[in-house]
Order: sequence, then C-alpha cells, then structure tokens
Amino acid sequence: MLAELVAEGEKLAELVEYDADRHTDVLEGVEFEKWTAKVILYLERNHPHSSLTAKAIEQTSGKIGYDEYQFLLGLMKAFKEME
Repeated sequence: MLAELVAEGEKLAELVEYDADRHTDVLEGVEFEKWTAKVILYLERNHPHSSLTAKAIEQTSGKIGYDEYQFLLGLMKAFKEME
C-alpha cells in the first residue's frame, strides 16, 4: 500500500501547473484530493501516534495545494525508506 501511495503521488506531479497570477506552482483537483485522503487514512491506520501524522492532518485541514503535496509525498517516501 505504501509503495502504491508513493507511486500515485509521484504521478500527480504531471498535474502541477504554474499559476502566473499567483507566481506559484498549483496542484488541485479530484485526483489530488483523493490521494491526500488516502495518505491521511494510511497514516491514521498505521502511525496513529506519530507526530508526523498529527502534522499531516494539521497541514491538510484547510486549503491544500502544492506545498502540502510536497510535504505528504516526502513523508510517504520517508516511511517507505524506513520499512
């Protein structure tokens, strides 16, 4: 499951677009939201007492975007390396 989440997250990079009005990279849409939900569910089930799980939940409790994507993908990669 973890490897699948990492692969799915890496594939989302194809959807990143540069928003010239905001001068930043943007990632949004149903696929991104679905992946984010799956990551949070994975963390809650497998690492419920981790401070990183708490941080992920906190960071995704409002409007989520490219910065949160980078954090979550990095977190999933770190957990994968630690397995």
